[in-house]
Amino acid sequence: MNIGIIGIGNMGYALSVALSKKADDSIIVYDRGKYKIPRSKNISRANNILDLIESSDIIFIAVKPIDAEKLFDEISLHAKGKTIVSLVALYPYKMISQKIPNAKICKIMTSVAAETGKAPVLTYCPKDVFENLKDILKRIGEPYLFDERVVDALVPIAGSGPALFAYFLDSLSQYMVLAGIEKDFADEIVSLVAYSTSDYILKNDMNFHDLIKKVTTPSGITIKILQEFDRRTIKGNIVDSIYSKMENHLKP
Repeated sequence: MNIGIIGIGNMGYALSVALSKKADDSIIVYDRGKYKIPRSKNISRANNILDLIESSDIIFIAVKPIDAEKLFDEISLHAKGKTIVSLVALYPYKMISQKIPNAKICKIMTSVAAETGKAPVLTYCPKDVFENLKDILKRIGEPYLFDERVVDALVPIAGSGPALFAYFLDSLSQYMVLAGIEKDFADEIVSLVAYSTSDYILKNDMNFHDLIKKVTTPSGITIKILQEFDRRTIKGNIVDSIYSKMENHLKP
């Protein structure tokens, strides 16, 4: 199968890494600006967008929202019978379908963590399109089929999540620096705590509250820190901060 990727920024690059892991498929990439591609025998550059469209069975669109409308107009007449997978955040499915009426359209949201092959892939499209794409999406991570409103509402989690997570982890790292640990070493330790914790939760089918109960002890340091977090309403402030930027997309 030939898979095209238009837009090789951080997101497109991560996609190309994940999708190229199946050596039988050819990954064709294109970007108007300067860009690098992973070193892989099955990844090649297209000369232009139309060459990529013509050569590909499935096309992933990983451009910035500001560039999306012009691109969809440009490929509209050339994408008949193709499957178009849009990663353009918050761009309406209906508008893509209107601009490219003779193609099968799928809208997904994931993050640069797709490079690991373990990222959540939130998806909105007809069920038959989803089923046909599922094996390919599984190379990115775990695909979930949702209503479009849910996919849009969860952009801060599925798309921005790695940056938000890194922001919180950096707070822990900064504490370690105050305790006298070198920053690079602190980042490494915090990353291992995050990785091992996530792995532990998933392997044991736990929820976050179960893990907190398992770690905390009466009058222990953990419960005292969590109580201080609650006193400062840190959790509420996090939720409010995300909600304030997504409120319009959460309305029915």
